[in-house]
Amino acid sequence: MVEGRTHRPVIHPERCHPCDVCIRGCPAELIPEYRLEEKSLRGTLYREKLRGGLLKDRIPLPACQEACPIRQDAKGYVALVARGKIKEALDLIREVNPLPAVCGFICHHPCEETCLREGADHPVPIRLLKRFVAEHERNEAWKGRKPGKRRRGKVLVIGSGPAGLTAANDLTLLGYEVTIFESLPLLGGMLATGIPEFRLPRDILNMEIEGIGRMGVEMKPNHTFRWKEGRNTFLRLGFDAVFLSVGAQCSLGLNIEGKHLNGVLSGLEFLRGIHLGKKTSVGEKAVVVGGGNVAVDVARSAWRMGAKQVLMACLESREEMPAIQEEVEEAIREGVKIHFLASPVRIIGKAGKAIGMEFSRISPEGGRSSSFRLRADTVITAIGQRVDPRALRCFDLNPDGTVRVDPETGETSLNGVFSGGDVVTGPGWAINAIAAGKRGAKAIDHYLS
Repeated sequence: MVEGRTHRPVIHPERCHPCDVCIRGCPAELIPEYRLEEKSLRGTLYREKLRGGLLKDRIPLPACQEACPIRQDAKGYVALVARGKIKEALDLIREVNPLPAVCGFICHHPCEETCLREGADHPVPIRLLKRFVAEHERNEAWKGRKPGKRRRGKVLVIGSGPAGLTAANDLTLLGYEVTIFESLPLLGGMLATGIPEFRLPRDILNMEIEGIGRMGVEMKPNHTFRWKEGRNTFLRLGFDAVFLSVGAQCSLGLNIEGKHLNGVLSGLEFLRGIHLGKKTSVGEKAVVVGGGNVAVDVARSAWRMGAKQVLMACLESREEMPAIQEEVEEAIREGVKIHFLASPVRIIGKAGKAIGMEFSRISPEGGRSSSFRLRADTVITAIGQRVDPRALRCFDLNPDGTVRVDPETGETSLNGVFSGGDVVTGPGWAINAIAAGKRGAKAIDHYLS
């Protein structure tokens, strides 16, 4: 936007994005008469604004907001932070996001990837600003939001990961009575047992969970729900609907020689053992197989457990690694050495114990060339996750083992049971699970009302 000679703003429509800067900086905010100028830009903007947002229906959301799975108003809370209105920024964030502190630490921030500032200098650090607000909230001891007016209906949420916590939060705000069953002794799902504490401080996670609990959500760890009678299983317990969000808790294994040797662990088993207090020794040398976020978390955790050498090996090149690049950079900075374009061949053992691993090098053209070996006291595989089919025997499943749901409502093959998160999509990002929890709460509200 540029300033016109007649003090009226001039706009280039092909370069315009709906950031509302023109409205926030327009004198029509202070001089109502300017809003009546039918032929000027500001008059047009304000006519649409006062009619209830018709302009917004015709213009897409800002790029950062469109990229966010929960359509978080990033530009709104960034502007509030810039004006020093931290509490107002937090309130705006919490209108759609029940786990802002968690997202401030671990979100992969797709909003920043589409930030229009990148064309000028660099993207706005949206996630870090959310983290700043979260740190302020931690100091202020957030007390949670008030639940909505009580409505008829009891809902059971199975699983306390980001999808389950979000569904419980939103359903409580709608006025429903909600109970969470979690099979593990810790609440938080993969947030609590799959992400190391150096990436997501436990007091931050616990603060978020406790805030949702203070709203009236009943949370029951060490409660495993088994579908013995299909739909009657939850009806007999007095629940009217269920949100299933058990995640993808099983690690994929390598089908190679030596996979059953002592000293061979799965990435999720390794991380879960740390958080549940299980004593695990990695020895002096650890080899981690995989190139995703779990593999990077495992490698960085192995360092902290006393390994003097941690080596990673993955099929991808540095640019193709699925892990968040800043986490990869942190791992390398801490001393983790990564072998790229390396394909596992076999795990080498001696007297029933893993002592190393053999790989073949992948050429950039896709063929295999020479092989090499890495010595190791512990081999940890982190090549992917899958859903545990034992907990889903009453449901129609997709070929990959995930739960089949109605694409519009998220309802499963059992009437009254809705599902979302990794158990439906396979392993994904926390913000996508939050979005699934919000969709599930909305669908259950429609079902019950």
